[in-house]
Amino acid sequence: MTFNFRKNVSAQQLADILPNGVAILDHRYQLISVNRRFRDLIPCPTTNFSECWLNSVHKDDYERVANGYRETADSKQGLRIEYHTRDPDSMWCVMTLDQLGKQEAKSLGDGDGGLFICTIADITPEKKAELVQRQAAEQAKERKKQQERFIDMISHEIRNPLSAILHCTEDIQEAIYNKKPEQISILSITEAVETISLCITHQKKIVNDVLTFSKLDASMLSLSPKKVQPKRHLTTPLTIFRPDLRKQRIQFEYKADVSYHSCDIDWVMADLDRMSQVLINILSNAIKFTAKSESDRFIRVSMGASIERPSSYPPNIVFFESGESALRKDATNTAEWGESEVAYIMVAVKDSGIGITDRAQKRLFERFNQATPKTESIYGGSGLGLNVCRKLCHLHGGEIGVSSQEGQGSTFGFFFKVRRTNHTSSDGHGDLNISGMDRLCLDIQTLGNEMRGINRTTKEPEISPSPPEEELWESKPGAPSDQSTKRTHSIAREVSDDHMKRIEQSSTHHEKQTGNGQRLLLVEDNIINRRIISRKLDALGYDISEASNGKEAVDAQQKGQFDCILMDQQMPIMDGNRATKEIRNIEEKKGGHVPILGVTANVREAQRDEMISAGMDDIIHKPYGTQELVEKINKMLPKTGNDEAGR
Repeated sequence: MTFNFRKNVSAQQLADILPNGVAILDHRYQLISVNRRFRDLIPCPTTNFSECWLNSVHKDDYERVANGYRETADSKQGLRIEYHTRDPDSMWCVMTLDQLGKQEAKSLGDGDGGLFICTIADITPEKKAELVQRQAAEQAKERKKQQERFIDMISHEIRNPLSAILHCTEDIQEAIYNKKPEQISILSITEAVETISLCITHQKKIVNDVLTFSKLDASMLSLSPKKVQPKRHLTTPLTIFRPDLRKQRIQFEYKADVSYHSCDIDWVMADLDRMSQVLINILSNAIKFTAKSESDRFIRVSMGASIERPSSYPPNIVFFESGESALRKDATNTAEWGESEVAYIMVAVKDSGIGITDRAQKRLFERFNQATPKTESIYGGSGLGLNVCRKLCHLHGGEIGVSSQEGQGSTFGFFFKVRRTNHTSSDGHGDLNISGMDRLCLDIQTLGNEMRGINRTTKEPEISPSPPEEELWESKPGAPSDQSTKRTHSIAREVSDDHMKRIEQSSTHHEKQTGNGQRLLLVEDNIINRRIISRKLDALGYDISEASNGKEAVDAQQKGQFDCILMDQQMPIMDGNRATKEIRNIEEKKGGHVPILGVTANVREAQRDEMISAGMDDIIHKPYGTQELVEKINKMLPKTGNDEAGR
């Protein structure tokens, strides 16, 4: 079949300036006329439309698209289908395929075979807008669910105590007004008053959580640093729990780790009112869940210190996804905090309670979420507490985490940043004072214990302002991981992986590259950057070792071979260029070659040449994305037999 297209030269020129791809196909789906944009979208040299187009479809969409196309080809019906392309810049396109009417086909010189018109349009901007709208709708829907859940929980948590208070008040009135004085049971009145006291304490905590959360959410909460002694001042909020610990017959210890003394911590600038709020929240949970334990009931609060910011958490506590967003919330760098040396106070609360399930740990620090819906119905609580604690820790330059296993108790820990200071008698520092309401509730609970004889059968908890110092694994930097910690690490990695998958799915449809157990040495002096990069690469399947300077990198390479080294350029003791030269000198004597990827914020050509001259194989410039880094690494890694067999 032949067509005289000379008449249509002007039509072709017009078609070439169209923003969408347009093609005319014959009845065998062979291309007989295309415009320039069509060739841009489908750069294929053959005239076979099926082959050209389907080869441009991303493999994730291929089966769906191919099935739809085959059904259309068999039935000669029209087709409209969306897909994303296979090329590196993967974009969303929509393809339409329709049979031309007899009149239109005849005007193009067709006989009786029939012609088809195909259009292809780039709809990436529309798809991105659609994705944004869908995400916004989902977020709005989730916020609405959270608000409804929050209102339900707050209503439940406030109304239930109010009902109890009302009933107890009626009992007291009945005992006083309807009975003779000799018939009044002091114990029954004491029990009623004690119940009222507990309900008030519970409601006060709920209100405090709500107010604090609201201020944090609106970025209206500020810290008020004072000169304090953490080890002494944090005993004050602990005394609130003495009656409850005694009543539940829970053995309690308050101790200091030797790291506190070795760091020579005395007076510091800190907002211990806020940090005591975190401690109270954790300890109240520990008491609540330890009281349900059928085994020995035990809680220990321990305190340690560190000069450097903990990279994970010394008492084997696992942090869930926070990243740099948490660091940006640090409010301890203003003038009122001073410019003295920074230190970190670490507090851990270890209990022998019921522990936390794997599934529950994934949701533990989310807003308006209890460990499980059953937790809420059985044990109460607003689901705000740990989320508030996390935000308060971030505000104070710290972090909070957990190590737990169902049936084996839990260890919660947090740390916060402080600055050393001197104390004089004229300084207007303030102790952490128990409020009048808390003091009254404390006295009532103590009286209740006296009336029941609990004080005579249960040991008084020791809460000394100068707790004994011991070497405690909960607060010991570098302590070996136990089974609970290893389990929680695994859970945290799953949370991180899920988070990364959501980000990847919403931002791109590319096929992501990952590692396959290759050994990488990450050389980075900035502890925060090192922690974040190490976590991300570890989650992607690489085996990560770390070094904080060039000398450590050289020593590590001599002790064990790595598949690739990520070498920061500017570091103390030995910079990246010198370290690279040292490694290359060693290789000249012993043989071998490890790929070295230079990591730098410098962009001048001379600086790049200097790094390459030092022996680096390639360079990546800060800031860079994780996938960009992974692509650089994988290009440098040696290809294994399995890799080649898989292609």
